[in-house]
Amino acid sequence: MKETKGEAKEKESGFSSIIFDLFRSLKLTIALLILLAGLSIIGTIVTQNATRPEYLQRYGTGLYEVLNFFNIFDMYHSWWFIVILLLLVINLVTCSVYRLPGVLRQISRDSGELEDRMVKTLPYVEKIQTSNPTNREGSIQSFLKISFKNWRRIETEKAITLFSEKGRFSRLGVPITHLSILIILIGGILGSLFGFKGHVEILEGETVDRIFLRAKDGEVPKPLGFSVRCDDFKITFYDLPGRKEKVVKEYTSLLTILEDGTEVLKRTVQVNHPLHYQGIAFYQANYGTFHDVTLGIQWKNKKEKATFKAPEGATVAIPNSKDLIRVLQYAPQVHNFGEGVQVVLVRPNLEPRPFWLLKAHPKFDEQRKDEFVLTFEGDAPREYTGLSVTKDPGVWIVWIGCGLMILGLIVSFFFSHQRVWVRIQKSPGGEIVLAGSTNKNRVGFEKAFGELAEEIRKGSPEFGVRN
Repeated sequence: MKETKGEAKEKESGFSSIIFDLFRSLKLTIALLILLAGLSIIGTIVTQNATRPEYLQRYGTGLYEVLNFFNIFDMYHSWWFIVILLLLVINLVTCSVYRLPGVLRQISRDSGELEDRMVKTLPYVEKIQTSNPTNREGSIQSFLKISFKNWRRIETEKAITLFSEKGRFSRLGVPITHLSILIILIGGILGSLFGFKGHVEILEGETVDRIFLRAKDGEVPKPLGFSVRCDDFKITFYDLPGRKEKVVKEYTSLLTILEDGTEVLKRTVQVNHPLHYQGIAFYQANYGTFHDVTLGIQWKNKKEKATFKAPEGATVAIPNSKDLIRVLQYAPQVHNFGEGVQVVLVRPNLEPRPFWLLKAHPKFDEQRKDEFVLTFEGDAPREYTGLSVTKDPGVWIVWIGCGLMILGLIVSFFFSHQRVWVRIQKSPGGEIVLAGSTNKNRVGFEKAFGELAEEIRKGSPEFGVRN
């Protein structure tokens, strides 16, 4: 049997309603928040963005492959983590869309005359019998002015209604809080998608135009689009009498930003006082010393000795040879033999093997029995500054969201929407009906409402309503 257009629309509408009810569910919100909290715990326990050898040493090959498949090592940038955040965004938007019309109606509704149907539904109602109710209007107005300054008078043929309310705006507390969470999530997603965190080490007087991002397979270079020069690096120490070791007080770097070789910004960077440029922040992270090593080479069939320089960590060619040498590290003390450098020869078809050269023992390398002997002649130390480099385009969006969240929480917890009606019947021997409602702080409002009712019974404005 062929499905009619009406049945198709009804079926489509029913499916849309199911999806809408799913996403506006508070249970979904709680489930997503618990899931995010659990994943955040995992992200704290499992080191993020470390190198592959570190993970293999810690977890082994099998567990590493499983965790790597689910991208646990960089989970905050994984597609599934961003999908969870987007689901939470959709959930909050749907909840807000569902509840916002009712909130706006509560705010914009112009309450006036107290009707009988309202008396049956309002949570707080007091009826006071009196012989001549209209004569009490002046004193009742005095009572209302004490606690509810903004009151209105509505008069009909049968009754006079005095209406007052305060804190109408407090109903916006929850929507403001929802909006703040949405803004924070959006800022976090933008930072996750378009931000980065890396590091760079700059020798004093040198210039770099790229930084390095940590990845599973090592460090990945990332161009900055401009250059950074370290003009000066300074370390200051505490003056501690009686102590031989030096204690660092602070260390600072004088950095210059260059665009096409032109200086555009110069700033001193210290811990917790970064340099900001084009949305990128340069934080002072660490420091160290880099050694320009001078090596000597003596060929067995030659009398003259040659020297050449090899910067620490660099690979250079050996003079008059096809071989290469790489300086791995400098050490001020090598097993009580004094200063030394660890080097490795790089030769075709031979496995590189590191060995030490000692400054105080120039013949130490003869034991290799090679065609030449290497010696460590000296070094020229140079200080470098270590900078942590971050870019987070969503950070200001997150701060705006945090500010809105504070505002929303203040409005939600410290203010309430309170309404009070006093209906005075014009007929002799009638009654005064006192009614009220509040959306929060029911204990406080109930106390104030009872005091107002008691004062109206007594007919004396000397004791006001406290709220």
